[in-house]
Amino acid sequence: MALYALDESGRVIHADEAHSFDSYRCIECRGVVQKRNFRQRRSHFYHLQTVQSCRLHSRSIDHLILQEHLRDLNPSLIAERPFKKILRIADLCWEEKNLVFEIQCSPIALSQAFQREKDYASEGYQIIWLMDDRLYNRRRTLRPTEDHLRHQGYYFSLTRPFVYDQFEVLDDRKRLARGPPLPVDLTRPGIHTMAKETLTRQLGQRQKGLFFAGDLLDRAIRYPNYLQQIRELEERILSSRANVAQHQVKKNLSIGLEFLLRQTSAE
Repeated sequence: MALYALDESGRVIHADEAHSFDSYRCIECRGVVQKRNFRQRRSHFYHLQTVQSCRLHSRSIDHLILQEHLRDLNPSLIAERPFKKILRIADLCWEEKNLVFEIQCSPIALSQAFQREKDYASEGYQIIWLMDDRLYNRRRTLRPTEDHLRHQGYYFSLTRPFVYDQFEVLDDRKRLARGPPLPVDLTRPGIHTMAKETLTRQLGQRQKGLFFAGDLLDRAIRYPNYLQQIRELEERILSSRANVAQHQVKKNLSIGLEFLLRQTSAE
């Protein structure tokens, strides 16, 4: 499924502009696509024939919903922006900020994630991964791919809907505890210069310099007391792993974080 396609003249058009039953061409594979209408969901293009190698063909309706939701929030985002030199099509591209948002609703191999990041970096762009929490953020022991993506992105939920961050403590990819979801505003990026040693283990592994309003790093920067307390909380959980019951650790984490979040929200 895709929101954009090519008309007979090669012009890129949105599904809302297209005519039902007319034929168009997929931006990626150039296969024949047509418009599909929904009463309660946005129109989109679908392939008339299965093309397994085409990434646009395999996109789900949920992928398109988040894609359009983020474009509604930030009109500067370009959906399905082609990068011809590296043969990539970005889910969402913020050219002014040199950022690419990749929506991940399906599994992806770690090698593919690395290659995608390398390709966009060669064009001067940085990837922000957005992971569907019905597939990701589910397991106690993270797969290598999710362990990597979580340091360069956020989870999202279509039931709220919002993109969110979370405080969590991991030891060798095993999630010992995690806090409540923290809504993230992807329209407000920022750059920080904090030393890695001053952050928690989790924050020290984040993409260098980049954060968004509302995420864990943003809160740590704005509220030094919050950063100090989540550092102490992380240290306690890691040190107590061997002799404290897991349910008690989670209980203490939940209580502590809810108190801290109320404090930061009130300031």
